[in-house]
Amino acid sequence: MTLSTLQNFLEVFSSLFQERDVITADSNFRELEEWSSMQALIVIAAIDEHFGITIPERDFRAAQTVSDLHQLTLKQ
Repeated sequence: MTLSTLQNFLEVFSSLFQERDVITADSNFRELEEWSSMQALIVIAAIDEHFGITIPERDFRAAQTVSDLHQLTLKQ
């Protein structure tokens, strides 16, 4: 398991989107133009691949910001 800094997490998360330049830790990722159920699966897979962490579905659904997702990786 690799613990991530917020900056590292933000870089990985942002790399999954074309609009990466507007994404910050406080961004509500569900409001991104590219957000979809497929993008959600891509994000979940990237978190697992890069950080070795599987986020429970209910926790993922409760997260609103990129920072919220990062906090979930620290709890695992």
